[in-house]
Amino acid sequence: MREPGVLEEAWEERAGDLFPPAPAEAEALLWRAARSWSDTDRARGWLLLADRDYGDLLPVVLGCYKFHFYKGLLREAIPYAEKAARIMGEKLGLPADFFQVRPEDADFSGYEAAPRFYLFAMKAVGYLHARLGETERAVAVLEKILELDRKDRLAVSRLMAVIERKGGEEE
Repeated sequence: MREPGVLEEAWEERAGDLFPPAPAEAEALLWRAARSWSDTDRARGWLLLADRDYGDLLPVVLGCYKFHFYKGLLREAIPYAEKAARIMGEKLGLPADFFQVRPEDADFSGYEAAPRFYLFAMKAVGYLHARLGETERAVAVLEKILELDRKDRLAVSRLMAVIERKGGEEE
């Protein structure tokens, strides 16, 4: 039996390798963007600088994604979700083209952080396309996730059902 906290520490160590923190300069740009939330153009300016200088780092990519998503700038959020998946896909040694990834390329139905993050990022892509009314593209992405995540641990089938019903007030 493990000591309390050992499992959590082990996970945090693995996650730290997977999602290393951004350098202080990148964090400062993200912080400036967050403080400028009410001034969308100004915040975007800070994010553009962060993306230009540190755009290959997941914390920066995720910060840019979240900003655009929560501001309702869904079209602009898509490239960041795709970029997050691409970065993780490279770490996993996956094909660059999402539609060329095979179930045996990684443990997509397990609980390992990297493959799950990869699929979550692509689920975001599918969700965003659905929200934008681009159903064909959304379904293609989500069906591919279901092919990879055969146990449907990401509950993509529920999202597919919502899309098939054309949404609804409870969704």
